[in-house]
Amino acid sequence: MDNYVYHDRKMMKWMPFNALLEQSDYLKELFYGRTRKEMPIISPDQEADLNYKLEIAYLFNSEIIITYFQDGNFIEVEGIITRTDLYNKLIFINEKEISAKRIISIEII
Repeated sequence: MDNYVYHDRKMMKWMPFNALLEQSDYLKELFYGRTRKEMPIISPDQEADLNYKLEIAYLFNSEIIITYFQDGNFIEVEGIITRTDLYNKLIFINEKEISAKRIISIEII
């Protein structure tokens, strides 16, 4: 009995409850809630700095790294701004569409 090592099954022990539809949805939401992050609040000063960096990068055709928030994750995109949509507040980097409201940080390379 001294050689026995307990191996925890972690979340595997809850898989039999996955058979019920309501339980399945609840467990997916529970797993998602553990890793989900909240979007940070951007102050007016930070927003002005982001706007300035975007303007400089667009005017001088500079390569940038943009970090933006989407579905509980922070995503980084590197490239050159190809076009902007002022009406919908969208920025296109290498044909990837990014909402300007979701941008957290901008780094000019």
